[in-house]
Amino acid sequence: MLINFGKAFRIKNSGVLSPFLAFLIITAWMLLPADAGAQKLKPIKEPKVGLPASALSPWVYGVWMHPGMFGPEEETATAKIRETLDFYSQAGINTVIMLVKNTTGHVYYDSEIAIKDPAYGWDFFGVFLEEARKRNLAVHPWFCVFPEASLLGQVREHPEWLIVGPGREMVRTVNPALPEVRAYEISLMLELVKKYGTDWVHLDYIRFPCEPTEPYFSYDARTLQLFKEETGIDFNALKARDSGNPYWNVWLEWNREQVTRLVRELQQELAKTGRPIKISAAVFPDPDNARVLIGQDWLEWGRQGLVDMLCPMLYTNDLPLFERLTKRALAARESVKKEGGTVLVCSGIGIGTSHNQATPEIMLEEIRLARRAGANGVIFFSGSSLTDRFLNSLKAVFPGTK
Repeated sequence: MLINFGKAFRIKNSGVLSPFLAFLIITAWMLLPADAGAQKLKPIKEPKVGLPASALSPWVYGVWMHPGMFGPEEETATAKIRETLDFYSQAGINTVIMLVKNTTGHVYYDSEIAIKDPAYGWDFFGVFLEEARKRNLAVHPWFCVFPEASLLGQVREHPEWLIVGPGREMVRTVNPALPEVRAYEISLMLELVKKYGTDWVHLDYIRFPCEPTEPYFSYDARTLQLFKEETGIDFNALKARDSGNPYWNVWLEWNREQVTRLVRELQQELAKTGRPIKISAAVFPDPDNARVLIGQDWLEWGRQGLVDMLCPMLYTNDLPLFERLTKRALAARESVKKEGGTVLVCSGIGIGTSHNQATPEIMLEEIRLARRAGANGVIFFSGSSLTDRFLNSLKAVFPGTK
């Protein structure tokens, strides 16, 4: 997500296809029914019967937001924050997911660890949080976890933290396999929740970067040594990089576990604060593809009770595809329930993204689809695209949904 959502974050960027877009294309193709070419989009009518019980309970209407919506000047930004949050409240928005760490590595809160965006010389997040709380809005501070595109602060001091690709190129993303990397990223989250007393932490880019069709793990010497120590396998034995090679499958599983370790370690550290701080996460649409292509095993996170809310990013104007992806995510939620776990699933709706530009009509249809399927809510990407015409449509069709 965000400004450079589709970048692979390489020092030498050769112009690869957007990983998320490629991922969505692959997922869409896999989910197409046999007669997809003959299907025609039919208008969705409101059901005459009641909605599922899960849709009748308080529903999440959330928005991913960026400080750039308001600008860096404190007085002007504060006035815009108040105006925007007032309008959100009137339209039924009850959850705001505010960016606090960008893909560049800059943060938007007062930190003694990370480097603050120099344009924001004041406590942007503190002001935003105060105004959101006045309106009883749930606030999720949003961390773009592993990307560090500007190589700031401690990351600049530790270039060995960066992912080293198979061609020995360095990637502007830190390596989830390194314990010190996970500790650094978690330290930022702990610093914020302790300083501001927030109830949530929102994880984005909680994954490896990827090429269009294969994972982009780190092949540096230390990572390969850790892999050998934990699995007994010498990476040199991985001559065939495909699922037919059992060692390659172990390599995929091991890297997947490194991302899960951060989520698990974060949960453990949050528990030590003595407050019930919850974790939400923006995740790729299909859990089976995500666990292989980007090491993001969000279904397992739910099963292990590591996260409290999953927000699959279903950025498409194709309503049948949106419906299939929503149902796939909800099927994952049901499998979690069968194992005694519980997790909220809120469909991510793309209003204006690098992959789609929606209309108010498309937005409303996707909300209806998510509600009928039994989702726990929707999250709009992003606040800069959620203009008055979208909010007025939301307010008119779903009054009193907070």
